[in-house]
Amino acid sequence: MSCSHFSPIATENLLDVDKYENDCKVFAKWTKNHIRKIHLMGGEPLLHINVDKIMEITRKNFPKSTIKLVTNGILLDRMDSKFWNSCKINNIIISITYYPININVKRISELAAQYGIHVESFKRDLNLNFRKDVLDARGSQNINEMYKKCNPVCHQLHEGKLYICRVPAYVKYINQYFSKEFVVSENDYIDIYKIKDKKTILNYLKNPIPFCRYCKLDVSERIEWCLSKKEESEWF
Repeated sequence: MSCSHFSPIATENLLDVDKYENDCKVFAKWTKNHIRKIHLMGGEPLLHINVDKIMEITRKNFPKSTIKLVTNGILLDRMDSKFWNSCKINNIIISITYYPININVKRISELAAQYGIHVESFKRDLNLNFRKDVLDARGSQNINEMYKKCNPVCHQLHEGKLYICRVPAYVKYINQYFSKEFVVSENDYIDIYKIKDKKTILNYLKNPIPFCRYCKLDVSERIEWCLSKKEESEWF
């Protein structure tokens, strides 16, 4: 759904900080200072015990980028000084996505003010609607048409690979949970450890990928927010 990483059905997994640091070093080498904006996402990034280190690594390798930590905010009022100091030192913006859940807005605001942290919110409309993007398990869609409809801008750096969008990066969870056979080929991503020049990245990002055949964007719909029941109908 929208920017979903299929978290409701994903197996429990924590980012390997050392591998992430290597990925950042390699990716920064090729992109220099051309990355304008970086979002640190999950799942829920505040669940990571070393989230402060992750922010530090990101800022070290991308000194001129705007870096946002995207969170549902539930744990913010319980984060320790190490977290808040890391946000301050590394100039991290906290971006809260609001859901119909209780968070301690007053305490969060106090902590942000105390440490001088900018907090922004992504507020959904009053009906709390989401866009449901439908997957076509048969892979029968026209990749050029789907690419034009999507115009992907939320590129993913995940486990040493750069993906044009989030779906091929995380569709493994759909395959595992629902016993599907979505195929992610070597042409659907770039292995950042095999990049030869910057043009490789630019050419990849401006063209459709084979995986686009699984996205059925002409039937996207709006649905009300609710807890996932982990049913196929939520994605198909």
